[in-house]
Amino acid sequence: MSTYWIMRLLLKGLGGVGLVVGLGLGLVYQFQEKLLYLPRIPGVSNDFAYLPDRFGLAYEDVELTAQDGTKLHSWMMWPSGWSSQKRRSRPTVLFFQENAGNMSFRLPFLRLVAHHLGCSVFAPSYRGYGLSQGTPTESGLQLDAQASLEYLLKNPAVQKDNVVVFGRSLGGAVAFHLAATNPGAINSLIVENTFWSIEAVTGKVMPFLSPFIGPGRLFNWLIRNQWRNDEAITQLGQLPVLLISSVEDEMLPPEHMERMHKVLVRQQGRVSWLPLHAGHMDAYEVAAEEYWPAVIKFAQQHTTVSATDEAEDDGDDEGVEAAVHASAAGLKPPAAAGPFVTDSSQPSNTPSGQAVKKEL
Repeated sequence: MSTYWIMRLLLKGLGGVGLVVGLGLGLVYQFQEKLLYLPRIPGVSNDFAYLPDRFGLAYEDVELTAQDGTKLHSWMMWPSGWSSQKRRSRPTVLFFQENAGNMSFRLPFLRLVAHHLGCSVFAPSYRGYGLSQGTPTESGLQLDAQASLEYLLKNPAVQKDNVVVFGRSLGGAVAFHLAATNPGAINSLIVENTFWSIEAVTGKVMPFLSPFIGPGRLFNWLIRNQWRNDEAITQLGQLPVLLISSVEDEMLPPEHMERMHKVLVRQQGRVSWLPLHAGHMDAYEVAAEEYWPAVIKFAQQHTTVSATDEAEDDGDDEGVEAAVHASAAGLKPPAAAGPFVTDSSQPSNTPSGQAVKKEL
């Protein structure tokens, strides 16, 4: 059904109220990709603001080709000074970014991942993001994720049984789908602050549409990009999972992560669960004393190489302080607005970085 007919039916049935709702539903149907995905932050250049070597990371530019022929840009990164032998002996984190802007804005965080976990990081840019071709859609991002995993599994410099998938916000949905459709192919999964499904979150970010789009609502068929994480998590089997949830999340309802935790506990018996007093994407900074030990412990439990020995690695690269100072200097995405748009440049409303509880 076209946007025109949606609006006409609502105008007829609801009068003036129908005009507002019809416009909203029409926009959701016609422009949902533009509402859901923000490859370019308005007013900010699409060029990479920084390169990995700015953060003490050696890197390679990698070009991937998705199944539909779309060319994708990626970075393979590792702490500066590592030998090829050392790279092969360490885990690889396959990272899927949150929304808004290109991968260069994630480098302060990824520098910390590489240091704390003693790992390489493979960071593909979704189609339409950074230097990647194409236009983002749910099915497109799923193809991008599949191409990324297949590249790692065929790469002789990567331990096939030591690939950890890490997704944040929108990237959590990408990570859940990839893990669900590739049983046995990844070592473990870390997901931070994602959502139950698009239909479940639409009414939260657009409250005036909540009577029409949401669980069991009449107009759910308008949602083409469904991201049914609620279904994907039931297909994870006994895959080790760490869920990180910011209880002060200003973008997505924290109860979505809580629901996923409960489902996975029923399914697996026990799941690593880390709720923190932090905002949508700043937990790694404001709750660093809780965040990083939990992530390191999870990695140590499930990968074949323990987290990096600091005495050894501090001699190889510039040390973790470089990334901390880079973050403090403002090397992050500028503020932006919209569904699933991260704004880690904004401080958390919570003064303390203490964890609520942990079940690790």
